[in-house]
Amino acid sequence: MKNILRLILAFLLPFAAFNTIFAQSITSQVSTNFFVEAYNIRGRPFTNKDALNVEGTPLLNNEWKKGTVYFKDGSVSKDVELKFNLEKNELYFNRNGEMFIFNDPITSFRLETESEGKSGELLFRSGYPANGRHNKESFYEIVADGAKFQVINFRFCYLADAYVYGGTSKKKFTPNEELYIVDVAFGKITRIKRAEASVVEAMPDLKNKISQICSTKRLKMKTNADLIILFNELNNL
Repeated sequence: MKNILRLILAFLLPFAAFNTIFAQSITSQVSTNFFVEAYNIRGRPFTNKDALNVEGTPLLNNEWKKGTVYFKDGSVSKDVELKFNLEKNELYFNRNGEMFIFNDPITSFRLETESEGKSGELLFRSGYPANGRHNKESFYEIVADGAKFQVINFRFCYLADAYVYGGTSKKKFTPNEELYIVDVAFGKITRIKRAEASVVEAMPDLKNKISQICSTKRLKMKTNADLIILFNELNNL
């Protein structure tokens, strides 16, 4: 019996040693800020096993888009192919055609976009005060940046029932947003609507200035462009 055990151990030890070396090599590669674990197996649906029963997508961008990722330790990864999941508020990247999730904490990322033939870039950032179901790791799109005030947008989507008259019941990913003003000096975050009155309510001390800028620049506060103009002015006061 002992001889048999010795033979089994002699046979298995080389494989154990190989696996240990292989695991160590993977670990050493992971220490670059790239990854450890696959988020999903290739081809596996995100939420519903019956993908035919779900309309839309939880992804901000269905196709891989180039971007730059900034990590908490100060390192940067450029020209990475990225996808952002609005339902889970998670960032993925492409490795040999498979989707992976980053292991190291991310402070912000830039994502290339294209609309109507024009290229652009979106900036997402974490580290804002905890707010309801959002924590300091939650990513917000930066609408208007500044040293005094910022406008940030928590973009998300959720599965909702989508009934079709005379058809079968389905579920659909529905996009939504939550817009906030950040008072940088006081670390205060206040939710607003896309309306001048809502901005004034969040910043009553600047009521006259806000009204003056909106009137002079003919701002309706319905678009990101209007918010950027207003807060560029407020940050320069």
